[in-house]
Amino acid sequence: MKKKFLSVLLLVAMVMVSFTGCKSNKTPSGSEGSTGGSTKEAQGTEAPAQDATTIDVWMFGGLSAEVTVWKELADEFNAAQSDVQVNMVAQEWASRNEKIVTAYSGDSSPDIYILGPVIDEYGKRLGIISPIEDTYPKLAEKVKESILPDVVEKVASRDGKLWTIPSWCDLSPYMCYNKEALKAIGLDENSVPKTWSEFKEAAIAMTKAGYIGYSVPMSQSNYADMNNEFNYWNWQLGGAPISDDLSTITLTDEAAVTTMTFLKEMYDAGTFSENAESMTYMDRHELFFGGKSATNIGYTYLPGIITDLDVSEDFEYVMANMPMPDEGTIVNEDKSITKMISSNQEVCVSSNTKNGEAAGKFLEWLVDNNYWHRWVTEVGARTSISVASYEDETLRADTEKLWPDLVEQYDEGILTANTNTKPGYGGITEVETTMSQGLVNIITGKYPSIEEGLKAVNDQCQQILDEYNASANSEE
Repeated sequence: MKKKFLSVLLLVAMVMVSFTGCKSNKTPSGSEGSTGGSTKEAQGTEAPAQDATTIDVWMFGGLSAEVTVWKELADEFNAAQSDVQVNMVAQEWASRNEKIVTAYSGDSSPDIYILGPVIDEYGKRLGIISPIEDTYPKLAEKVKESILPDVVEKVASRDGKLWTIPSWCDLSPYMCYNKEALKAIGLDENSVPKTWSEFKEAAIAMTKAGYIGYSVPMSQSNYADMNNEFNYWNWQLGGAPISDDLSTITLTDEAAVTTMTFLKEMYDAGTFSENAESMTYMDRHELFFGGKSATNIGYTYLPGIITDLDVSEDFEYVMANMPMPDEGTIVNEDKSITKMISSNQEVCVSSNTKNGEAAGKFLEWLVDNNYWHRWVTEVGARTSISVASYEDETLRADTEKLWPDLVEQYDEGILTANTNTKPGYGGITEVETTMSQGLVNIITGKYPSIEEGLKAVNDQCQQILDEYNASANSEE
């Protein structure tokens, strides 16, 4: 497979999303641990020593290669010493919220979770996880020294305190184009659309050429898909679905109206797939890499998805920067961003673990063994957050082979510049689900106008948010 990553990044102003919490957290018992014993080959499912402490680790979701890596890491740690044994359990991503909350309520939580983002909902609001920095301060300092500063600040921390240990980060979105579809309308990898209007024109032309021009995943089976799609464009205008203090839904501003007008025009022009309302983000990947769709919004984890989908070696695509607003479009330059920095795989400690010291030993072993680089050498996807992956001569060679453009951006100091974290919704799932379905209803014409639709969805979400915050404040 051949691909070209167009690495020119447009530098725009960045807005930081702040978060507030409502409940105090339990802190797991334990202290700074150090890994003992000499390294041995992994023993797989060998039974732990009789006096060993067993810690339960729940890993949610991930690419197939990531599940394998975590199993290998657990086996290697278990073989390296006899004091602590890790029981690694892969869990379904879709069931994460119900399973985590139920386990916490029943005091049957695992010792460590691996998922993300987690800080605002499971940490600050619900108290299910505790900050790494509170429980393992020395380990927290080691993590801060080992990974990219922007990841420490924007992904793993709140209010300057390290809560989690991310495994990697995703940078998104990038617009991918099928080279054959570009060729069909007289374009190539050096002449991809640069503006919203150019993209709409190209998508319509590619639809007429027999491709799905541009299709938004609107299935409610993963409600985040629709909200993410809205944000990819809305961010560029300086918009956001909720205020920085998480108190006010902001779907009626000019940025939201402009964004929804653009998306509805694309829908009305017939660029979406016929089953767009039941399509997920993974469905869109399959359509794109199967040659049926001309465009696809991708993250830096695409190499891993390509492996899972067994994409033909003959398929060629371009991974380019997102089209930007046309000249004359009103943009809040103080808040406009073009990239999201996120991780759905953060290692965090349960607030009610009874094995805090043992959990700390496993975390310290991971950090000491630079587990971050495994996503370069074994998974072949995501963006490595380990400083060593870019600065150690041997490890840098691995990274450069996978992502030469990202190494170049690191050298230029722009790899994670002008990025922002994924928007929060106050940690309230009902707000996000209501917003997602409402945005779909607007695009598909179920409201008399875009403005009326946005106001209705805004009011519904605001009511949910107000009721939740009032209830949370009354419990403090």
